Amino acid sequence: MMNFNTLKIVGNFALAAIFCTYFTACSDENHAGVLTETESGTTIARIEGIVKNENGKPVPSAKVNLISSTHIAARMAPIKTATTDDAGKYTIDSVSAGDYALQISNTERTQSGYQTITIEDDKTNTQKLKPETSLEKNASLEISLSTYALDKGDTLCITGTLNCIGIDEKNVKAGTATLSEIPPTEFTNITLIKGANRDTSTRNVKWDFTPGEKLEISPTQISVSISKDVMSEAQKLNGNKTLDSMIVPITLNTNVKNPVLLSDKGDTLALYKVENDKNGDRYLTVIPNIDVGTYNFTVASTDSLYEPKQILKSIAETEPQMNVKSKTHDHFEIPQENSFAIGFWISIDKKNLDVDDTTLLEMFHNDVRLDLKINLQMGNLCTNFYRRDSTDSTHEHSYYTTNDTFCTNILDGKRHYFTLFIKSNHIVIAKDGNIDKENNIKINFNRTIPGFTMGNNKLKNLTVFSLSPSTIVQSDDNDWERLHAWLSALYLLQK
Repeated sequence: MMNFNTLKIVGNFALAAIFCTYFTACSDENHAGVLTETESGTTIARIEGIVKNENGKPVPSAKVNLISSTHIAARMAPIKTATTDDAGKYTIDSVSAGDYALQISNTERTQSGYQTITIEDDKTNTQKLKPETSLEKNASLEISLSTYALDKGDTLCITGTLNCIGIDEKNVKAGTATLSEIPPTEFTNITLIKGANRDTSTRNVKWDFTPGEKLEISPTQISVSISKDVMSEAQKLNGNKTLDSMIVPITLNTNVKNPVLLSDKGDTLALYKVENDKNGDRYLTVIPNIDVGTYNFTVASTDSLYEPKQILKSIAETEPQMNVKSKTHDHFEIPQENSFAIGFWISIDKKNLDVDDTTLLEMFHNDVRLDLKINLQMGNLCTNFYRRDSTDSTHEHSYYTTNDTFCTNILDGKRHYFTLFIKSNHIVIAKDGNIDKENNIKINFNRTIPGFTMGNNKLKNLTVFSLSPSTIVQSDDNDWERLHAWLSALYLLQK
């Protein structure tokens, strides 16, 4: 099976569950006899907090709720409550050891904040905690009931919060539930209360809500299958047999705005929509930790575009003389210590070429030039690295001299996948997932990689990507064997 590590989600988006805000009563849950959470043990803490808005100004009259980390709003009330003064300050006394959360809202209930705290149990003196909580715009959500097989009378709560939803007849008819007043933060567990017997179950999730955004979750399901062939090279690795940050193509026909993928383990996977795609249904995603097996994803929506940070550019088919660059700059920003790579499908027969069609792409990087060029005499595709020289110190009369050249026999008219990987001064060239060339060159590439210009030949599925150090080599690896396995799997997945 594919193993999904816990993800730290970056970007302006949030994935969802089904919630009902505590401040407006859960419609189908009987709160008669609701228990107030009580603390056990010695009273050892006093909370002296302050609440501010996003501009750093104090928020008066904010409602502060102290709840446990396992709070279920449909079945219990907060442990303690408080209200902020004109300076945004509040005090909660007599708090025992344990794991808690503070859920806070302004008087208009348009903004909220959420903060976890822990009271240690090994202290003999009274502890003083001084949390500072910032309020931001509430998040909202629209979700199909079929996503979690919810029916009339069912309830879903975000564990450890004041947020629940009770499903009523109106929700059932609409097939959806719309929620508001969701704190803009990350949650990792939900509680489902279902059926006439009010059976309770929990699920681990990884949902990250962003201020002011409305999210949609659709019941659309897609599957990703990883065969033994894909992982064959990874199985030879010492120790860890999985591969990190694997780029996987996805075909998705959807009208969902800014789609993302949600796994049943709660992981959220961003999608990159492939550019220049005639059908408009091709995407790339990055699976954080991949193994043999099949996994199903639900398609969700976000108000903000969220893309995998590893994928810098992807084009279904290049055009002659096309400029390939990032969406915001004329260059690609590479995170520190990361690598830079280009992969594409090529189907060119050397017999049908003329002198005007020899350059596939060309890049200038400070005093360095890189091009992929066809050698008509040899009939190979050559990766050439040049350095700029000059007849004088002013570089007024400069020219480029070849430093390194690596040629690959790939121009036989058949369809091949070519990958060029660069990490500082180390390069790896792969043909159909097999390592063709590997060497250290005399030129170093830094964190800013310029855009490049295409030649006259059209290339298919050109992808520019960047990999973190742990993806390409780990402590128990021999040399670059993990990268070799990764490139092999990439090729088979692109097929």
